[in-house]
Amino acid sequence: MQRYFASTFNNQVILDKDDVFHLTKVMRVKSGDYIEIVDENHRPYLAVVVNVNPLIIEKQEPIIKNSELNKNVTLFFGLAKSDKVEFVIQKATELGASSVILFQGKRSVVKFSNEDFERKLPRFNAIAKEAAEQCHREIIPEIKYIKSINEVDKYMCDLNLFAYELSAGSTNGFDELIKSNLNSVSVIVGPEGGFDESEANYLDKLGFKRVSLGKRILRCETAAVYALSVLAFNIEK
Repeated sequence: MQRYFASTFNNQVILDKDDVFHLTKVMRVKSGDYIEIVDENHRPYLAVVVNVNPLIIEKQEPIIKNSELNKNVTLFFGLAKSDKVEFVIQKATELGASSVILFQGKRSVVKFSNEDFERKLPRFNAIAKEAAEQCHREIIPEIKYIKSINEVDKYMCDLNLFAYELSAGSTNGFDELIKSNLNSVSVIVGPEGGFDESEANYLDKLGFKRVSLGKRILRCETAAVYALSVLAFNIEK
């Protein structure tokens, strides 16, 4: 069943214009059809289409199933080419990340200004929203940008993991670290050129724990998906 993020007023569901178009023109909804909505309080509900033109939808009973991870997960991702960033935002949303924080690494091929990020943010948010609806989440991850790795301390979690390409080897330490009792966890993945040694040393000083993603050197977008998959797997055991 299709899910949409919406606002509500007196049990009336209010969709944005893009969702109205998708529901009426793409899905060709009919009166009496049911959809799922997530309201402004991040609560999922069953909703019924009362009328199509004009579109009237009424909120019904709550949906009890919770599809969110029971820990907040933050992905720090080094800037890469645009299609890779969009891919990572989509997959991070599907894998349960609470937020994706892009950062400018010393070896990042792509360079962003704050203005560049603000211009791209609507596109990034749309990708996250569509992915969240597709996989039936209750929240849309927040997408942020920091100029350099020196700002990651503002967003550190209870446990902070550092996927360093020079730590390639056994992955045993990864799941051992995330078995601990904590409410939030972050993982940082470098850009296409990897981490500069000074960046690695800085993360060590902040208390990030080095973890291996296996014996192979992965592409940055693969590393992000791998790391989040391992986190989600262990959190949901």
